[in-house]
Amino acid sequence: MTVAFYFSEIRLVLVGKTGRGKSALGNSLLRSQHSFRSSASGESVTSKCSINHLDMQNGKRLVVVDTPGLFDTRVSNAKTSKELVRCITLASPGPHAFLFVLSIDRFTREELDTIEHLQELFGGDVMNFVIVVFTYKDLLEYEDITIEEHIQSSPQGLQNLIHRCGGRMTTINNRIAPGSNEGDVNAILGLVEQVKLSNGGNYYTEAMFEAAEEVFQTKLEELKAQLTRQGIHLREYEVREKIRREIEENDGILVTFAKGIEKTYDKTCKALKDKWNKIISTLK
Repeated sequence: MTVAFYFSEIRLVLVGKTGRGKSALGNSLLRSQHSFRSSASGESVTSKCSINHLDMQNGKRLVVVDTPGLFDTRVSNAKTSKELVRCITLASPGPHAFLFVLSIDRFTREELDTIEHLQELFGGDVMNFVIVVFTYKDLLEYEDITIEEHIQSSPQGLQNLIHRCGGRMTTINNRIAPGSNEGDVNAILGLVEQVKLSNGGNYYTEAMFEAAEEVFQTKLEELKAQLTRQGIHLREYEVREKIRREIEENDGILVTFAKGIEKTYDKTCKALKDKWNKIISTLK
């Protein structure tokens, strides 16, 4: 895959607890009500990691990976492990930002635990790529206060979280039709550009993403060869999109990737290696 392809993509991963509005945020970002299944009830309708994209007017492709409660301790380890592999593979070769989604009216200890789990799995450097996005902006507008004023009166844990994210935070009203909240969406994308600049234009990567991309490249070449034999000629990004859809929809290919990642995963310390072994054991 060419470097130019990577530069044309902006990859975002949505993380956060169930019911905080991750899927609705994904729909707002992609200017569509139907990119991800979303419910106003607060109940989760996202059972596994999924991916969608928008080709923007500036020639870049915005890729959004929506996740279920990846770091919810009430979910079985096997299910969490499977979705973690899916998330890493869908976001390969690495996300430009993690959007940590919080509701403006709820902040619990579990939210802090989610960030801790994120750091445990991806390392402390991941915080350099985290943006906090508060949903239900309309509640602030109703109370006629700014997000900064809201944070000042919030629990110390939330203030500390914002500080750890370098002060990167913004709000969005997801309870209006996508396209009606362009100002909010542009504010988020502006923060993403800030994250990219502060990280030298690089996306987040470490051994797990590197291993996933190595397997992805192998699968990419295999599929291109297969399509060529069938007389089908697709652009490289179209082949990559086809693989991503297979990963999103098919657990069989997910197991193949998990085993392939394990095989190529010799670039990290023993602690992370043990975590991967635990993940692989739950997929067998």
